[in-house]
Amino acid sequence: MTHVTEDDLDDLEFDTLRTGDHIAAARRLAELAETVSGGVSRANVLLRAGEQWQHAGDHGKAAEFYRRALEDGGETYGDPRAYLADALFELGRADEARTLVDQIRADRPRDPEVYRAVAEVLYAQGDASGAHDWATNGADVVLALRDNAVGTGVGGPGDAVPAAESLTPGPDDVAIAEDSLEALLRLRYRARVDLGRGEDDYDALLDDLLKNA
Repeated sequence: MTHVTEDDLDDLEFDTLRTGDHIAAARRLAELAETVSGGVSRANVLLRAGEQWQHAGDHGKAAEFYRRALEDGGETYGDPRAYLADALFELGRADEARTLVDQIRADRPRDPEVYRAVAEVLYAQGDASGAHDWATNGADVVLALRDNAVGTGVGGPGDAVPAAESLTPGPDDVAIAEDSLEALLRLRYRARVDLGRGEDDYDALLDDLLKNA
């Protein structure tokens, strides 16, 4: 068995950015997934292997590893279904991809990064309206966490996202979620421009974030 940490995986991916050899990285991660022990889950390594295959342009292999990550059921970052949907779209299997997106929506995730990932996938497919909705819902999750953290209870997301009262933030939840907010609002703004919609309160919030950056 091989003990692998998140830092080890990050180092491997950093080296791959330098070399550009995504196939070698995918194969190495696939090997590690068979022997990984402690530190990180097998599912997490499989998910990273899928990403490397996708960067290499082999969407079929990427989909295979994303499915293996899902079947493993171990802890991963984000939601493997979002990554699998991306690969399926690239393979021309849009109906399967949208079924996965619907499944994620039905689960009403509380991780803003899941909303960002799905929004980016839909935007890349030319679905500006879908991307706008997912980015908005992700921003609502962040704002609900923020409100609950300060005890205001102001606002709250709609039916497509978790109820505000269910979003009880832990000590690091709000800080982590805030890191997603700017990306969500930027993507939402791009979608609004594509849709020909005027600026609104969310866009004003993005302006404030950029001014205070």
